[in-house]
Amino acid sequence: MPQDNAELEAWLEEFAHEALRQEAVERFVRYVDEGILAQLPQLAADPLLTKDLDQSTDSQWRAFLEMVVAADYRHHLPAQAGNLARSLARRGMDLGVLLKVYRAAHQLVFAYLSEVTQEPPLPRPGRDEALVFIWSRAGQWIDDTVEQLIETFYAERQLLVEGALARRASLIDGLLQETVKPTEQVSADLRHRLDHWQTGFVVWQTSGVVHDRDLEMFAGELARLVGAPAPLLHVAGHRDRWGWLATATPPDLSGAQELSGRLTGSGVRISLGTSQRGADGFRRSHHEARAAHKVATAGVLAPPVVDYHEVELLCLVDGNRDLVERMVLREVGPLCGADKNLAQVRQTTLAFLTHRNLDAVAEALFVHKNTVRYRLGKAEELLGHPLTERAAYVELALRHIAMFGPPPNPR
Repeated sequence: MPQDNAELEAWLEEFAHEALRQEAVERFVRYVDEGILAQLPQLAADPLLTKDLDQSTDSQWRAFLEMVVAADYRHHLPAQAGNLARSLARRGMDLGVLLKVYRAAHQLVFAYLSEVTQEPPLPRPGRDEALVFIWSRAGQWIDDTVEQLIETFYAERQLLVEGALARRASLIDGLLQETVKPTEQVSADLRHRLDHWQTGFVVWQTSGVVHDRDLEMFAGELARLVGAPAPLLHVAGHRDRWGWLATATPPDLSGAQELSGRLTGSGVRISLGTSQRGADGFRRSHHEARAAHKVATAGVLAPPVVDYHEVELLCLVDGNRDLVERMVLREVGPLCGADKNLAQVRQTTLAFLTHRNLDAVAEALFVHKNTVRYRLGKAEELLGHPLTERAAYVELALRHIAMFGPPPNPR
């Protein structure tokens, strides 16, 4: 900190104080993250890497602002920044991706600082001196960060290339990419019967501190509930694990819903693929589980356990949110209100389109059959046509609302 310029010191303290306000931090994080993701689409396509990036940017900005008013420069790298580097290493990405992240961040931070230091009030000697000082510390901070994260990245990569974990990860990646044949020896090395029925799943933590034991515990509980041996788990990132259950016969996955109560409040979520046999099933069920996971991370109303079978239609239209919302308003607009009664009508209608049986709907919702009939009649009245017409569109629209909530009305 300059000792001979009281005005500049005062401005830096005021700048740091204002920049640490929650809305100002969110503005900075949004600006930097959007710029980085625009340059690295492989990060933008992965919701958990995006979350790691968000937490890394937030924590580093706060740490930098606290340091910028200190008498001496001291670099302190938050743990969240290391999490991003470790996740990139676990995803099998090369060091160049990490360096591109910070190269983009370097440009974006300087552009952001240039913008905010134009905002009044600035003391004499003015903006130029303020920019030189802040830029100097920001550049030093990013350089020190990159140097430390390179070590973190290679340390994590070293863990992955050593021992049984590396062997298992290599075999799993090979099976998914069809470069490894599903032999009996591979099954023995993985301790996982590849000739059995395969159910892929993703278990991940949405918030808070990530504990490996929690993810592994819930994965084991899932296996118990569906009558499967211990699951095969693969470390995919800082917050998520890919997993597979192997069963001699097709498992009853309805037992997985018993986990919902325990998962609520834990921050842990699970997505499931459909059960399919053999090595092809190993790959296909995994891809379904990841598709369900992607939808679940975007769905503000997503339940703790998401079954691909229930969200398949949403997965198929994923990436076209504007078109889907237009379809929802077109098909079931009269059912989109926030009223509690409308929510019950939507729930009952979706259950009917799923089961196609009044008794099954009444049992699933714990209501009388006459209540089911009344709500279905109300739905048809509001829609203006029988539920047998455009049933696929109506079901897709209601599943979208159940996952993401009613879309906003068009302006």
